[in-house]
Amino acid sequence: MKKLIYTIAALLTIGIASSCKKYIDINTNPNVPTSADASTLLPPIQAGMARGVWFDSRYVGQYSQTWGAATANNVWDQEGYAPGSDAAGEMWRTVYFSIGQNAVLMLNDALATKKYDYAGVTWAIRAWGWQNGGDLYDYMIVKQAYEVGRLSFDYDDPSYVYDEVVRNCQTALNYLNLAIKTDGIAGVSPTLAKGDYMYYGDRSKWIKFIYGILAQNALHRSNKSTFNADNVKKYVDSSFTSNADNASVEAAGTQSGDANFWGPTRANLPSYRQSDFIVRLLDGRIFTNSLTPSNTIDPRLPLLLAVSKDGVYRGVIPPLGDPNSADANTLIPPMAGAPTNNINAIPLKYIFNDNSRGVLMTYSELQFMKAEAMFKKGDKAGALTAYQNGVKQSLEFVSNPPIGKALSGTTKYISDAARDAYMAGPCVKQTAAALQLSDIMQQKFISLYVWGAFEAWADERRYQYDQNVFQGFTKPANYYPDNSGKPVYIIRPRYNSEYIWNVPALKLIGALNPDYHTKQPWFILP
Repeated sequence: MKKLIYTIAALLTIGIASSCKKYIDINTNPNVPTSADASTLLPPIQAGMARGVWFDSRYVGQYSQTWGAATANNVWDQEGYAPGSDAAGEMWRTVYFSIGQNAVLMLNDALATKKYDYAGVTWAIRAWGWQNGGDLYDYMIVKQAYEVGRLSFDYDDPSYVYDEVVRNCQTALNYLNLAIKTDGIAGVSPTLAKGDYMYYGDRSKWIKFIYGILAQNALHRSNKSTFNADNVKKYVDSSFTSNADNASVEAAGTQSGDANFWGPTRANLPSYRQSDFIVRLLDGRIFTNSLTPSNTIDPRLPLLLAVSKDGVYRGVIPPLGDPNSADANTLIPPMAGAPTNNINAIPLKYIFNDNSRGVLMTYSELQFMKAEAMFKKGDKAGALTAYQNGVKQSLEFVSNPPIGKALSGTTKYISDAARDAYMAGPCVKQTAAALQLSDIMQQKFISLYVWGAFEAWADERRYQYDQNVFQGFTKPANYYPDNSGKPVYIIRPRYNSEYIWNVPALKLIGALNPDYHTKQPWFILP
C-alpha cells in the first residue's frame, strides 16, 4: 500500500508532479511561485506556531488539569480522544504544513541571498517544532519529512526526534553567529526585522530562544541515565535574562483572524472552567496544607481566575464538570477573559485581551527548569535561588503581560508591595532546607497557566502524575473506555493525514491500537 501525507500541500507549495506538466507548468506559472523572499514567509510561519499552541492547548489543558469542561464526562477530561477528528492534531499540522515546506523555501532564499539570520531562524523554528511535536506525539516523521515526491513516510524513533532538536539548534546558532560575523550586528538586524513578528529582528534574542529550546530538550530527558543537570543550567544561563526576552508572537487583534486565541473576539474560553487544582494553588491551600485560605492568597489569583457571584473562587475536578451549575450564586463562571463572563470581566489583564501576544516560552519557565535540575543534582542552594526568581518573574509577567508589539507590558497589575509580601509569605519557601520538588513544579504550573499547557503536561508525565509532586492533581474518577483504566501519555498523530493516508506506518508503531494514547513516550522513560 502507498502512504500519503500532505501531498496536496506539497503540490500546491512546490509543485512536484511532473506528470501534470502538460496541464500546468508550475515552474512558469506566476501564480504558483517556486521561490519567495524569506521576509514574506516568516510571518505566516510564526503565526502558525502560535496557532499550533493555541488550538491544541484546549485539549492538552484538560489533560494537565489547567481547566476542564463545564459538563460531566467530557472525553478530554476523561483523558480520552476524539476518534475520526483532527482535534489535538494542530501541532502536527504546524510542524508539517505551517512550518514544513515554507521553512524549506525560506531557507533556500536565505542561503541564496546570504541572509544568514533568516537561515538561523529557520533552523530554530524547526527545532521548536520537533521539540513540541516529540513531546506531544512521541513518534514523528523527520528523515523523510522534506523529501519532495514521496508517497510513503515512515516514523522515526522518538530518540532521533529529540536528537534532531539539538542538531537543528546547533545549526541555527552557527548561522546566526555567521550573520553577526558577516555584518557585525549582534542586536537588531534591519533585514531580519522586515519579517520578524516575534523578536523584530533582534538576533541576540533569537540566540537566547535557541538556548531555551536546548534547556527544555535537556530537562525533558530527566529520567534518562544520561541526564545532565549542569547542561540544563548552562543552557538556561545562556538564555533569557528577563521577561523582555520572552518568546511570543504578535497578535494585532483587529478582527478574529488576527486576534489572540484567548481574547473575547475569538470567544474560545466560555466553554471551559478553571480547575480546582489551579484554584487551590492560587488561594494557598495546597502550599500551606490549610483547609481554609487566610493570608496566603496569591496576587495573581484575581488576574487569572473567575469568581462566582458569592465571591468564592471554585474550580472543576475533571471529569465531574461543575456540580454547582444549577445555582447561579455558586456556579463556576467561564474562565476569566471570556466574553460571556460578566461576573469577573477583566479586560486588558493577563493574556486575555484581543491583542495579547501568543506566548511560546518565558523567563520564569526557564528559571523553574534550572531550579528542578539543580534540585535533582543536590544543589539545594542553587535550586532555591532559581525557584524564587521563577516565582518573582512569574508575578512580574502576570503584572505586565505582553501585548501588541510590546514584549512586556507597561501597566502594573500587581504592586511591588503585594509581590514582595507573597514572596515573603508561606507559599514561597525561604530556605534551601525547606524547598521540595513539589514547590518547584507547582509554582511552575502556575507560571504556565493558560499559555503553557504543553510544558505543564510534559512535567506531569515525567513524574508519572505523582501526587506527591503535583499535590492537587486528581486522577479522573472514570477514564475514557479505550484507556482500559490507564492515564493518557501521548496524543495520536493527526487524523486527516495519518489515519486516512498513512495507515501502514501507523501500524508499525502501534498507533492503530485503541489504547495507543496511553503508551508512555520515550522522553519520560529511563
